[in-house]
Amino acid sequence: MTLDELAAVDLKLLVAFNALMEEHSVSRAAERLNLSQPSMSRTLQRLRRLFADELFVRQSHGLAPSPRAEQLHRQLRPLLDDMLRLVAPVVVEPSRMARTFRIAAIDILAQQWIGPLLNELQRQAPGVRLRISNLEPYSMDELVGGQLDFLISLNETAPANVHARVLGHDTPVCLLHRDHPLAAQELTRERFLRLPFVHFLVPGFDERLPVDRELALQGEQRRILLQTNNLISALNAVRHSGMALLSGRRISECLPGSEQLVAKPLPFHPHEGAAIRLFWHRRYHDDVEHRWLRELIDRLFWPTDTGNLQVVAQSQH
Repeated sequence: MTLDELAAVDLKLLVAFNALMEEHSVSRAAERLNLSQPSMSRTLQRLRRLFADELFVRQSHGLAPSPRAEQLHRQLRPLLDDMLRLVAPVVVEPSRMARTFRIAAIDILAQQWIGPLLNELQRQAPGVRLRISNLEPYSMDELVGGQLDFLISLNETAPANVHARVLGHDTPVCLLHRDHPLAAQELTRERFLRLPFVHFLVPGFDERLPVDRELALQGEQRRILLQTNNLISALNAVRHSGMALLSGRRISECLPGSEQLVAKPLPFHPHEGAAIRLFWHRRYHDDVEHRWLRELIDRLFWPTDTGNLQVVAQSQH
């Protein structure tokens, strides 16, 4: 018999054979499998034809297996146990996980959760390793191609077969150095529009921030004097050149030297801000270990502390 010809064999017969071997009784085997006794008797006849052997001999205290039946049972029982494990629901066991997860994220976003996440992994899943790389314009292609497990970014859309979950929204603020002349003053719309800005370019995200799109609807725009994808250069421009930087409030709390910065609410009606999303490919959607880690990232993403950044409240105009 070939493997393809095995499709003609009713595998339920093998389960019935195991019950007959363990119960030594047609009636008890039938009850165990929720079958009628005549149905189990017919199953026994089919087993005898399948294996070309009597298999069981009736005697006063029940069924006595033949040598062939005993040989089959020794071979069959481990196979049935393997099949049972094969079709059983997969249950994640973090303590037994041994896997490396690859994540691409904007570096400053990774600071939001990397410490708490590593602590939790050491406690629950010491065999899990992380490989975190900085977000690049091609990172979404790597996610689709299987080179990444997760991507954390401000992307608003994703290719087909890529799932996304919003980890949170961050309120936009205007960052100034604490010694800036406007640091202790109300940031009006007119003052905001006169400020020189450094614009931090986020890989994979529209260069025109929601704030800029909102201003454009009113025929206005910020004075952007510097654009850079280097965070340190952007922060140095704020510290040493009197420039302003748009950022999310919670993200700003993780910036190097945040104690030297002041966050000013925007001087026009507040909006939701950019959504921070976790992306993963459909191929991993039902992977229980993958699901376990994305639930953990979701739970730990925002830190519980408020950081060192001074947020100056003001009236909205």
